[in-house]
Amino acid sequence: MLDTVSWNPDNTLKILIASDIHLGHQENDPVRGEDSFVAFEEVLSQAAARDADLVLLGGDLFDHAKPSPACMYKCTELIRRYCLGDRPVRVELLSDQLQNFSRSVNYEDPNLNVSYPILSIHGNHDDPVGQRGVSSLDILSMTGLVNYFGKWSDYTQVRISPVLLQKGSTRLALYGLSHLKDQRLARLFAEKKVEMEMVDDSNDWFNMLVLHQNRADRGPGNYIPEKVLPKFLDMVVWGHEHDSLVSPMKGEKNDDFTVVQPGSTVATSLAAGEALQKHCALLEIHGTSYKVHPIPLKTVRPFIFKTIVLSEEDLGEEEVNENEKVQEFLRGKVNEAIEEADRLRSGDPKQPALPLVRLSVFYERPSQDFNRMRFGQNFNGQVANPNDLLVMKREKKYRERKEGGGDAEPVDVARAAHEAPDVEALLGAYYAALGPARAPAVLCPRAATEAVRDFTLKHDDSVFRRVFAALRRRAVDALMDSTAETDDEITDCLRRARDVLDATELDQLKMLVDLHGAPAPAPAARGKAPAAKGKPVVVLSSDDELLEPRGGKATRARGRAAARGRGRGRPAASPAPEPVPAPAPSPQERRTPRRAAQKNSWLSNVAANRANNRSSSMDDSD
Repeated sequence: MLDTVSWNPDNTLKILIASDIHLGHQENDPVRGEDSFVAFEEVLSQAAARDADLVLLGGDLFDHAKPSPACMYKCTELIRRYCLGDRPVRVELLSDQLQNFSRSVNYEDPNLNVSYPILSIHGNHDDPVGQRGVSSLDILSMTGLVNYFGKWSDYTQVRISPVLLQKGSTRLALYGLSHLKDQRLARLFAEKKVEMEMVDDSNDWFNMLVLHQNRADRGPGNYIPEKVLPKFLDMVVWGHEHDSLVSPMKGEKNDDFTVVQPGSTVATSLAAGEALQKHCALLEIHGTSYKVHPIPLKTVRPFIFKTIVLSEEDLGEEEVNENEKVQEFLRGKVNEAIEEADRLRSGDPKQPALPLVRLSVFYERPSQDFNRMRFGQNFNGQVANPNDLLVMKREKKYRERKEGGGDAEPVDVARAAHEAPDVEALLGAYYAALGPARAPAVLCPRAATEAVRDFTLKHDDSVFRRVFAALRRRAVDALMDSTAETDDEITDCLRRARDVLDATELDQLKMLVDLHGAPAPAPAARGKAPAAKGKPVVVLSSDDELLEPRGGKATRARGRAAARGRGRGRPAASPAPEPVPAPAPSPQERRTPRRAAQKNSWLSNVAANRANNRSSSMDDSD
């Protein structure tokens, strides 16, 4: 046990550590809407109570990339209340402030009185979005409330410069890496394109990294193994994982540094890991020695999670009213969970009154299943989540087996949802479980997953329309260029086109299916655009239709703006000549496969509509 009593306070750096605050989570819920703000207030109050020198946040301060005005208001109000004041900051910043924070550190700003500086990276929920890649943390940084560091925009190589802090004789080299896609960052590590600048005499510094990535193994390339992190580090503060494991742990693959995983301060999913006691932590550094003090949070809503397997319970003999018997049994389990939550109360007056309860129930027979929503209404006013109190899942070993090798076993979506850490992982697990025979022929799972991510985190309301329209266009183009005649040949053609997208690098995939969301030109009359010299021009029409050049012919653009040289895409190297209206394309210019009119009438209609649209657009171009 390390003795910290003899440490000189003037040489001891005290850092309050927290992560995954998720301000604004469930903010519209009349019962749970204030939970995230109450927990954040306790974290900030602990900084004052423990006389911390600074507060370090490990990402996901906000639950949404575009927090609501009410959420931003409450956040700034709390920071101003607890972090501004006349208390002097006893930590000296030695590194280049503009390189670390893109502006002066807030406690050295003569226009601000900062008592407890906040240093924060961003997570996957509050990453930069929209025009110029501005995040909510950029706004807080510009107002002088938060010192935002670790932001990186070059996805081909990462170079991390440390924030150098000193208090007395203790010197800290703080490395920050805000969230990057785990697959991308894992690939950069594998290609040795992640660099961390070491300070001179690094053995005399306490070297600490804070990052926001998957730590648990969620598949190849979908997490960051501890073994890839440099060995000169003394400690890694790991954000993103919500299980609160604040006691220092030696890395499983690397014994050279210690891992501290603060976990979330609010339950954002009703999973088993969220039911652990929530914490923040006080880190004391004296020279190169350190001590971590876990701080249990007393204002967090109690959460009880239980797994129940009905086949292991004594429910008596199977009866006609088995459904009612199971419900009565589960009512007793819910009441036991409520009583257990009452015993876990901290006594803090700000702790919410109603607990969270989640029962994960595995049942054998359909006669044991029932309406969960109706069951939850029995506990209105007793629990905070009556609408999702139960998760009912069929036991695999009791699933009905299909005779004669019929359809494949259905995907257990409820189990996948229970085990998935986020909606992207849920979709990936679902599509992987479908198998080749049942996988969608046109929909690209990776494109769908990225679209869901952008919609969930960035509130991009038009992303699904763009992605589905792009996938439809590529499928139709692939069919029109093929010689497929039978249903099986058509299906194979569609799946080959989908496989091409699945094998494409993520950045190129986003370009192909228009995930970037560049604004389309306004609808107008249709004409023909001149071809640019050099690389082919890719022009997106006002209805998001992508037309790629075939056989060396010029790319066609939709709209009068395209006909005048203002279409989307790369401009020509030299001014293009005035466009000349082209005659309607002859049937011989496009090779159309032979198809049975009755079996593939939908495809014939698509082709006919596209031909009519092109003909009418050329007539209007004059």
